[in-house]
Amino acid sequence: MPKITINEGLAWLKTLRARHAELVALRDKNAERETRFYGANADKQIEKTPVYDVKKLDALVGSVAMEIRILDAAIKKANVMTTIQDYDQNESALGAIE
Repeated sequence: MPKITINEGLAWLKTLRARHAELVALRDKNAERETRFYGANADKQIEKTPVYDVKKLDALVGSVAMEIRILDAAIKKANVMTTIQDYDQNESALGAIE
């Protein structure tokens, strides 16, 4: 896999987090199909059947979460080793009120 820049890594991290949130929502809802049967005398029966394999969905959630942790650690490591070029921090830019 090709190396990516910090900016590309941050964008990919955002994508991974969005996908993780989608998968967690699916897992929490159990991705189920719900069928309701109404009978006489106000009897009601609800039948729920999973749409996705729960074990595979949970494994995918864990896999995406692990990828997020690995990428986040790599970005932080790259950030520590990188300095900003062509910029000198100037505290006087904050200004002082006299």
